[in-house]
Amino acid sequence: QMQEKAKEIYMTFLSSKASSQVNVEGQSRLNEKILEEPHPLMFQKLQDQIFNLMKYDSYSRFLKSDLFLKHKRTEEEEEEPPDTQTAAKRASRTYNT
Repeated sequence: QMQEKAKEIYMTFLSSKASSQVNVEGQSRLNEKILEEPHPLMFQKLQDQIFNLMKYDSYSRFLKSDLFLKHKRTEEEEEEPPDTQTAAKRASRTYNT
């Protein structure tokens, strides 16, 4: 069962012919032979690389994008006065910006 799932993940995301190929460094790519003996951490290095790309590249660019900034301004204009906000809601807004 693990071998089937590993092959599905590989063919969908990691193969050079993948339908939804993700951007990973060339040396991080897996050889198809590894699919013959899958193990639970076989994709860990790739997962970490993708997570870091999202965290330090995509997400930070999104926070600076016109789309996000416009939505944030709209939300702030519709926001309740600070007196009626709960402390948790204020903290959440502070943490997420």
